[in-house]
Amino acid sequence: MKKLHLVNLEATDNIITPEQFEEINLASPAVEIFTDFKVHKALMIDGDTMAVTALQLMLKTHVRMNIVVAENDDFIGIISTNELSEQHIVAKLSKGIAREDILVKDLMIPKADFHAFDYSELLRASVGDVVSTLENYQLRHCLVLDRESHHIRGVISTSDIARKLHMDLDLNVKQSFGSVYDVVHQKASSM
Repeated sequence: MKKLHLVNLEATDNIITPEQFEEINLASPAVEIFTDFKVHKALMIDGDTMAVTALQLMLKTHVRMNIVVAENDDFIGIISTNELSEQHIVAKLSKGIAREDILVKDLMIPKADFHAFDYSELLRASVGDVVSTLENYQLRHCLVLDRESHHIRGVISTSDIARKLHMDLDLNVKQSFGSVYDVVHQKASSM
């Protein structure tokens, strides 16, 4: 057996991530920027969770969006930190609802109001196609539907796209995808 030597970590500064080695650009296949629920577990929250509890949990875990499910795990909607904002909670309070009675399902975007990418179409699309579509619909998150098997296959997030394109953008602020697209093109033309 070979004896291995351990080394000192004192000069180590950071931990690498897969994104540091990915070479993704607007021409890359769109499937490279989507979170596939066949590989990654979907982030879900029960619709009967108190809104303030959900917001605290999402902020603590650095999650911006969750899929909302009913008690039988049926998909009923989407909730993001935007819908859980104090402004939306105050709007409910003004209608006489107590803060502790405001639930995730009261603030979520119901599935009937949500659109999704078709997985089979996404397989033939580029990152640029996705960016353009998200810009047109002014979306930060978009689900991916596998229509053949009738299930939610994954999600695409603007923050994931920015990270994978190695861009320093704060997507928490009101920022259009046009500005993301422009920054990517400027970055590409300067190379």
